[in-house]
Amino acid sequence: MGRIGCALCFFLCLGSGDAFAQAVRVGKGQVLPSLSEGGSVTVTAAPALLTFQLISGGVAAADSSVVVATTWTGHSRLSALNLYGYFSTAGAALSGGWPTVNIPSAAVWGQVSTGPARTYTPFTQSNPVAGASLLLFGELFLAGSNGSRTDSLSIQIDLTGSPQLPAGRYSGTLFLQAQML
Repeated sequence: MGRIGCALCFFLCLGSGDAFAQAVRVGKGQVLPSLSEGGSVTVTAAPALLTFQLISGGVAAADSSVVVATTWTGHSRLSALNLYGYFSTAGAALSGGWPTVNIPSAAVWGQVSTGPARTYTPFTQSNPVAGASLLLFGELFLAGSNGSRTDSLSIQIDLTGSPQLPAGRYSGTLFLQAQML
């Protein structure tokens, strides 16, 4: 089973009413050989920066979507490729402020119109790669098949029903990981 990873890092600065956030890609797309199929998978994500204008008790969408490009080559049997987005800790997708508080993964929502998350869905699924995750797409392909796909990941932060967050910078990491079966 071959796996590939890429990371996005979120930085949020909260002011008295609005907030500013950035997503910075900290990992480069990597090519890893598949252990059983003899092929490879490459995942890249762009842009490197996203901005959110957070609203206390409201929903804030990023100023643009993240374009995720996935390419596979040289697999010798019928295969399935799944791409997941996940946070390492469900209770603290982002942390910051003073005193330190956490924004849970349930408050971070993703949408990929070409995948299972066609509407905004929180990063709360429990998938093979991690909890606090979201299946972004699943692709089946035939033996000897080479291919690629490009998806648009839209992200929003939903603070509806959340207590007022203290002003400060909030940061966290969203990982993208491909799983070949």
